[in-house]
Amino acid sequence: MSDKMNVGIYVFEGMTMLDGYAPLQILSFVEQFNTFTFSKEGKAVRSDSNTVLTPDYGFDDCPPLDILVMPGGGDVFGQMSDATVQAFLKDSGAKAKYITSVCTGALILAEAGLLDGHRATTHWAYIDQLAKYPEIEVVDERVAVDRNRISGGGITAGLDFALTVVAEVVSPELAQTIQLIFEYRPQPPFNTGSPETAPAEIVERVKGMVAERNQPLYEHLANK
Repeated sequence: MSDKMNVGIYVFEGMTMLDGYAPLQILSFVEQFNTFTFSKEGKAVRSDSNTVLTPDYGFDDCPPLDILVMPGGGDVFGQMSDATVQAFLKDSGAKAKYITSVCTGALILAEAGLLDGHRATTHWAYIDQLAKYPEIEVVDERVAVDRNRISGGGITAGLDFALTVVAEVVSPELAQTIQLIFEYRPQPPFNTGSPETAPAEIVERVKGMVAERNQPLYEHLANK
C-alpha cells in the first residue's frame, strides 16, 4: 500500500472503553494505518468506566474513512436513535472500504443499514436483538468476516477482532507478529466467558442486567 489507510474509531458517551481502545492499541501498531478516534462533536466523552476519552476529530473535520470501527456499550440506543450519528454513518459507510464493529457496535451499524446483506455478530446477550434486522445473517461467533464487513463479539473479542482486521487488510504474518509482541495468549481464571460454559444462574443474572438497561432498545426493535 502506497498510502496509509484512515482507520477511524468512533467514541461516544457511555461506550465500553475496551470495545474501542483494545482495537486502538493494536491497530495503531500497523504502519499501513493512520489510526485515530472521533466523536460526534469532537469533544471529550466519558466511557462507562468513567474514563474521559479525548477524540482526535469530530464529524465536521473527520478525515475520509477507509476503515470504520464502531465500538459498543451496555446501552447503545442513544446512538441508534441519533439522526446526526446515523446520517454520518450512512454517508461514511457508503465510502469506506471496510465497515467493522465490536460488541453492540453492530446494533448501531445495523440501524444505519450498514450490515444488510452480510453476516455479523455481536455480544452474546444481544444476538436476539441483532436478529431483529431481517437483512442481516446473524451468527454467534468470536469474529465474523463477510467480505468487507468484520464484526466482533463482546468486549474482549475486540482483541481478536483487531488482529483479524490486520490479517484481512494487511497480512496474516503481520497479525501474528503483533499478537506475539502483545503476548496475547489468554488464560482466564474461569471458564465462564460464554453462556455455554458459565453456570446457569450467572447467565440469567447477566441477561437480567442487560434487559434492565435496554428497555427502550427492546421496544424499538419490537417493531422491526
